[in-house]
Amino acid sequence: MITLDAREGDRMSKIFYSTSEVADIFRVNRVTIYRWAKEGKIKAYGIGKHLKIPVSEVMRSLQQFGFSSVDIQQVMPASAFPVDKGVAGRRAETTRKVNGKKRVVAVDDNEEILTFISAVFQKTDLADLCELSTFSDSLEAALQIGGQRPDVVILDIRMSGLDGVELAIKIRSIYDDVKIIFMSGYPKENTERMNTLGGYEFLEKPVAYRTLYSVIRDALDA
Repeated sequence: MITLDAREGDRMSKIFYSTSEVADIFRVNRVTIYRWAKEGKIKAYGIGKHLKIPVSEVMRSLQQFGFSSVDIQQVMPASAFPVDKGVAGRRAETTRKVNGKKRVVAVDDNEEILTFISAVFQKTDLADLCELSTFSDSLEAALQIGGQRPDVVILDIRMSGLDGVELAIKIRSIYDDVKIIFMSGYPKENTERMNTLGGYEFLEKPVAYRTLYSVIRDALDA
């Protein structure tokens, strides 16, 4: 985070969003925006006592992580802040592996399901093969996936905010070879949709321990 003096902050205030405005754009809590800024996921500036995010940075994030359908041009013309055409190239070059391990991301707004998935990793050899990241916030997961290419993504279908289908579409727009494992308690209404998105496997909830392990292991080996 960069701090500007009050005079410079006043001059630039028209090209900045407040944290509340950015939270509304991404449909997350304002606390999440503060965390993203602290972790360097989004560039922010301290202006007086407030944290501000440049319009250009919001546009970059929307473009990079597949949220270009959100219209922010009413506030500031896109031509004033051209999108970096090198983003897609750098995104494709993002490494998959962490400490020599493959990367798996699990997204479900039910914390109990995430705990179950984590247990499958911790109690099997998956912990030695992979780095698992779990997210109950689908938009936060989208940002993580956009910046760090995973090998396998485990997606719940019905989630608040960005649902599993929307997130899968965004993942496919960035990476065409990530293995996506869908999970849902409503298989009949979702099977066809999952097939069109190139899902690796579709699992009906509740998922058996051994079944989930086998599918994840097969996806990693594929």
